[in-house]
Amino acid sequence: MSPPSQSFRLVLSGLALANPHVGQGVYTLRLIEGVEKTLGKRLLIVAPEAVAKPAQIPPENFFGLPKSAFSFPGIIQDAFTANRLLRLVAHEFPDAVFHSPGPIVGLTRPAKTIVTLHDCLYRHFSNYHGRFHLRRLLMEATERFARSASLVLTDSEYSRRDLIAKANIPEGKIEVLYPWVGNEFLQPSDSDEATRVRLSLGLPNQFWLYLGGFDYRKNIEFMLAAYAEAAKKRELPPLVLAGRIPDQENPATCDVRGALRRLGLAKEQVILPGAVLAGDLPGLYRAASLLIFPSLMEGFGLPPAEATAVGTPVLSSSAGSLPEVINNPDSLFDPTDAAQLKEKLRRASNDERQFANTFPVEFTEAHGVERYLQLMEEAATGGHRD
Repeated sequence: MSPPSQSFRLVLSGLALANPHVGQGVYTLRLIEGVEKTLGKRLLIVAPEAVAKPAQIPPENFFGLPKSAFSFPGIIQDAFTANRLLRLVAHEFPDAVFHSPGPIVGLTRPAKTIVTLHDCLYRHFSNYHGRFHLRRLLMEATERFARSASLVLTDSEYSRRDLIAKANIPEGKIEVLYPWVGNEFLQPSDSDEATRVRLSLGLPNQFWLYLGGFDYRKNIEFMLAAYAEAAKKRELPPLVLAGRIPDQENPATCDVRGALRRLGLAKEQVILPGAVLAGDLPGLYRAASLLIFPSLMEGFGLPPAEATAVGTPVLSSSAGSLPEVINNPDSLFDPTDAAQLKEKLRRASNDERQFANTFPVEFTEAHGVERYLQLMEEAATGGHRD
């Protein structure tokens, strides 16, 4: 790959860094870590001044957007802040390539704008719209903004097709850039690390793992019901649900504790260790003998990719983009067919290794950064795609 031109400057939105340990925050941090090595001083992150600067970024590469005197409730404040950020970038850095690593909307659009739309899952699941459907209206506004951008990036071929069909993103303006797995998941196996994490979380020697959030499309009650049925016929390893369980059931979350009560699953069968530190994730995956991922839809599916990177077998839903992440067909199951998952769980109790997958080079940082910089260079020199 030829190096980026000397005139190529990238301004990156840091709005998602307000939540650096989930979703778009993780994506943004990995993007920064990957491209900073190449771009150096030609990379600038713009974020609200209250957001913590990533440790590896020099102060001169980080611009804090001053706090506004105006305050609004919830997502209206988010939209207001995004508009301020867009206006600042357009005025102060008119020749730079601007990339928002997540949906964004505003009245101003910098001349060379790239937007990442990870998916359009909200079009499939109305529970995410909220009582007054304000979130749906805002997401539709972000789609309109993206249609006017120079380039739209998305996480998978599935999401590309979905955005073309449902969000009317022009086919010639959208490119797939697979999210990459952090290098910490690709380091040589460290059994001491796995043991340390297992002991610190109070986990048994053998366990199966779920990790990936508890919003309702994650399909946790389905997984628990299949596990309970399979456990009636044979002894299964305990199932660990990693992460903070929602305190209250609402239309956008799974009723995990209610499902455990209804199914009669004992605390020795399903273990709830709570939140897991980001630095402990590689060890947690390595300590598990199987990852189970029953999601009804994903724009990518980072947990199955991370588990595969450390060598842990995976049983994954076949919905959405997940067949692009999992390359062992036997590892996939229909997330609406409890009998199918129950049978695979029984098979896994004999030997989880039959559900191992190989890790694709497309999910590595080196491959992802190279493609990303090529796309940014094209935006810097080529202008709009129509």
